Amino acid sequence: MMKNGILTFLFAFCPGAGQMYQGYMKRGLSLITMFCVAFGASTLLEVLYVAMPIVWMYSFFDTFNLRAQIGAGTAPQDDYLVHINWHDQRMEQFMLDSHKLLGWGLIALGALVAYQNILMNTLGDIVWRWGQSSPFFRALYLMMDQLPEIVVCVALIICGAWLVRGPKGRKQKPQNDAEDEDFTEYAAQDAQAEPEARGFAMPKLSALLGKPVTPDDETEDADDGRDEK
Repeated sequence: MMKNGILTFLFAFCPGAGQMYQGYMKRGLSLITMFCVAFGASTLLEVLYVAMPIVWMYSFFDTFNLRAQIGAGTAPQDDYLVHINWHDQRMEQFMLDSHKLLGWGLIALGALVAYQNILMNTLGDIVWRWGQSSPFFRALYLMMDQLPEIVVCVALIICGAWLVRGPKGRKQKPQNDAEDEDFTEYAAQDAQAEPEARGFAMPKLSALLGKPVTPDDETEDADDGRDEK
């Protein structure tokens, strides 16, 4: 059933509300949850503000896409946008391949949150109470405040240099290496030495290139044998 176009347009400005107005409660709940999580995380880490406009734009245009699909009779079933199933094969493969990268990312995120909310707040209180007239404390606070940006810049430079050089020890082996493992190269000397070791010698090249035997020669040899008798 088609909903009112004006109300659909107005609800589309709120992430998830446009989907809920058209009856897609699970889809709308997923979008509003994603937007709220991005907003809450951005209060701890300012760089996560970039996730909020992404979720908002997706929700806004998805509202009108659903409206068009409902009008055409091709609307999908209502479902959550994100499914977390730890027994799913793709999830298990992702955890096996990227568990170290995910772990280091969580460690870096936790360290950054602790730095901003514990260390910097404590240092700010010290500067406010006892170090307002001290150039040392003010300079220390400014340096510590810019430390995360410096660390991120250095990490990006190191990662970029690593990608340019490429990881060591992971060069692809040629495809014929597997075939060459069972192949043993023989030299001409080895080929001549094998028959001699078995008790006979290879015929000489002059004998092989001698005059071929013909039927007339066989007849003459037979006659010579009779005359001798």
